[in-house]
Amino acid sequence: MLRRIATASPDQSYSQDEALRFMMTIPGYGEKERRFLERIYQSTGIDHRFSVIQDYRREPADYTFFSSSEDMLPEPTVSQRNTLFVEHARRLSHDAAAKVFAEEAALPAGEGIHPRQVTHLITVTCTGFSAPGFDQYLLQTLGLSPAVHRFHIGFMGCYAGFPALKMAHTICRADPEAVVLIADVELCSLHLQFKTEPDTMVANALFADGAAAALVTAGTTAGSAGIALHSFSTRVIPDSDGAMAWELGDVAFDMRLSAYVPRLIQQNIQEIVETTMSGLNLTREDVDLWAIHPGGRAILERAATSLELPPEKMQHSWEVLRQYGNMSSATIFYVLQRMMHQREKGTIFAAAFGPGLTVESAHMEL
Repeated sequence: MLRRIATASPDQSYSQDEALRFMMTIPGYGEKERRFLERIYQSTGIDHRFSVIQDYRREPADYTFFSSSEDMLPEPTVSQRNTLFVEHARRLSHDAAAKVFAEEAALPAGEGIHPRQVTHLITVTCTGFSAPGFDQYLLQTLGLSPAVHRFHIGFMGCYAGFPALKMAHTICRADPEAVVLIADVELCSLHLQFKTEPDTMVANALFADGAAAALVTAGTTAGSAGIALHSFSTRVIPDSDGAMAWELGDVAFDMRLSAYVPRLIQQNIQEIVETTMSGLNLTREDVDLWAIHPGGRAILERAATSLELPPEKMQHSWEVLRQYGNMSSATIFYVLQRMMHQREKGTIFAAAFGPGLTVESAHMEL
């Protein structure tokens, strides 16, 4: 049972129009690149994003992340970016998890879960690393047991929330007394770069920062509309290895994001849904709620076209994309949280896409 979800966003936020204006000032971009920027930023379906970077509304002389030189070079190093990741991943993961336990503490006596009751901690990220990681920070600041079992899911990209939920579900099925805390932090904006390659420019237009915490138990949920976790599926789309990749570059993590990704999803998502549901003696028509990872406007549009879904069937995915952008693996928790808060009822099909090209999906129920 996905008992509770809480999210946390950085203090800094900006509109997509502000982001475009900032990118248009990059000295290394010529007229061709600026025309491309205008086209992609205006067609993302994003209104607003959050970032741990504070420079977007500052004058160049006041920059602390980007160079204040006339050509904005050199760009921040991998080390500088990762130092910020360590700082903000700790704070944001703590903020999200603290909200989870604050909501638990508000339940009648004996019904809420205390941090000390957590038996397993799963952390998730693909945007930075350190050892010890933010898992140990959470252990210390939340008051978790020093004997808590810790696991880390790293560098799996946008679909990594599903392996985390799958692991938590498996643990709770094996041990009905288990209490699993998932902490997912993605600080994608730290890897913004000034390259003129279309892949990088598109990634700059889509990705954002966010964190989520989720509590998974074997029992039913008290005090909120929990989500029952039924089954999980995974699929690697054939001949798609080069469509999406996330690698360590010279100055940041480099994203390779083919324009064919939305088309590959459109060509495969219907069969994936049908295969997943048929294994449960269900059909696509039995799905009431759709939690599709909002990787971008084209992905949601292509998925909806393939599945013959009207916009309102994917309203939560569209709203998360509009208000937050693509926060990589943390994003699906924002979508599921919206469903929980609105206390909708029915069968859920959830899916996310990432490097590989891998599709992770799940059958859930509210």
